[in-house]
Amino acid sequence: MTRAALYATLHLAIGVAVLSGTAAADSLWARKDSSSRDLLKADDAFRLIAAEREGKDLRVSWEIAPGYYLYRKRIKVQVLAPAAAKLDAPVLPKGELVADAEQGGKVEIYHGSLQAELHWSGNSPPQRLRVSYQGCAEAGVCYPPQTKLIDVIDLSHQAP
Repeated sequence: MTRAALYATLHLAIGVAVLSGTAAADSLWARKDSSSRDLLKADDAFRLIAAEREGKDLRVSWEIAPGYYLYRKRIKVQVLAPAAAKLDAPVLPKGELVADAEQGGKVEIYHGSLQAELHWSGNSPPQRLRVSYQGCAEAGVCYPPQTKLIDVIDLSHQAP
C-alpha cells in the first residue's frame, strides 16, 4: 500500500471513529422516551448544601433530586486547608442496595438527602474541603465524577 493510500485509509478511519463517537455520546444522553434533554445538570441533580463543623464533628450534606441517586463508594472528602487538619473517613447512613453491572455488582446508593458525618483530629479545624461524588439518573444516565471545593461553616461560633 502506498503512503498516499495509507493516509487516505487512516483519514477515513478517523472520520468514521469521530462520527461513531458522536453517535455514541448522543446515545449515552438519550433516554428511552422523548424527553432526553430533560436531564438535570449535575449541580441541580446532586446539590451539595454545606459543610458544617461543630466542635470536632463535621457534616457534609446533599439534596438529591427526585429520580437521581448518589453512589456511596464514590463519596470522598479531603481537607484542603489548613494542611494540618486531618479527617477520619466519612460515616454514612445505610443506603439502598441495588444491582449495578457497571459498578461491578451490588452497590449502595442514596436518594433524597444525605449527610456524611466526619470527625477531625489535630489542633487546626478544617476550613476548606474537596468533596468528590458521583451519581446517576434513574433514566439510566450516569454523570462523570463531580469535585467541589467548599468552605466549612463553623457552627460553634455562630449566635444561637
